[in-house]
Amino acid sequence: MDTIKKTTLLAAAVCAGLGFLAPAAAASESGARSADCNTWSKGNTGYAYCSGLGFKGAHRAKVVCIDSRGVETTFYGPWAANAKTSSKACPGSGFLLRVGSVIED
Repeated sequence: MDTIKKTTLLAAAVCAGLGFLAPAAAASESGARSADCNTWSKGNTGYAYCSGLGFKGAHRAKVVCIDSRGVETTFYGPWAANAKTSSKACPGSGFLLRVGSVIED
């Protein structure tokens, strides 16, 4: 077999091999998910529930409280795993102003 035919056959084999590998790579890349978080409050406590974080992801509640002088302060609840709830209450005589969440990969 001459060199041109060998090169052509080798190139065809490489392309065919890559064709078999491409679906596996695409499947692993499609595993990425996006987080879905919900926040709510009850009294002076803020809650955050997040799902879709994966195995290593974590989240926590973020609350902004305002005191009687009008000073806003941000507090954070404990880190919680995927599909768990984190909560934080405004300390002392503070009033809950806003509730959010913080996500860590």
